[in-house]
Amino acid sequence: MPDDGLLDDACYLDHGVSGYGVAVKLHAEEPLPAEEIAGLLREMMDEIARDCVDRGARFVGHIKSHLVCSQGTLKADTIGVKHPAASHGELRGPAKDLYVAINSIVQGISEEEVKQATLGAAHSLAEKHRLRVVKEREHLYFDEYDFANDEDYIAQLQAQFENEPDKGDPQR
Repeated sequence: MPDDGLLDDACYLDHGVSGYGVAVKLHAEEPLPAEEIAGLLREMMDEIARDCVDRGARFVGHIKSHLVCSQGTLKADTIGVKHPAASHGELRGPAKDLYVAINSIVQGISEEEVKQATLGAAHSLAEKHRLRVVKEREHLYFDEYDFANDEDYIAQLQAQFENEPDKGDPQR
């Protein structure tokens, strides 16, 4: 039986590794083209990595995202600033409502700094691409969503947001 201390959520802290996870619901008044949405997701991963390095991170472990909308699913990720973020998946057309889960794992800066970099990129790029952040909710890790179909994933994220009716809506 493994040592229970190894299963602790904060087991990385002894090695200077910090992480942050958030689910974000974004809304556009007019549907955004699929290509723009894919570019936004890659740009977000790159921006989070750059901001973390600018804040003093020694190593970007993994910054990843999973986007689901009525037109399909996209994933994007990066492991640093020297190579652009990669994306996988496909959207069949333009979309207005986007559900995005983001996880950032970085070494050398505090969890609060990782949080600021992650949320900062999400909000600034949403604004740049004419999206409004409708809700956001912190989470520990999103691998449970990796194997869900699109409908289940959206239902899980909607359930998270419904549990906190007014929390996370910057417009209220």
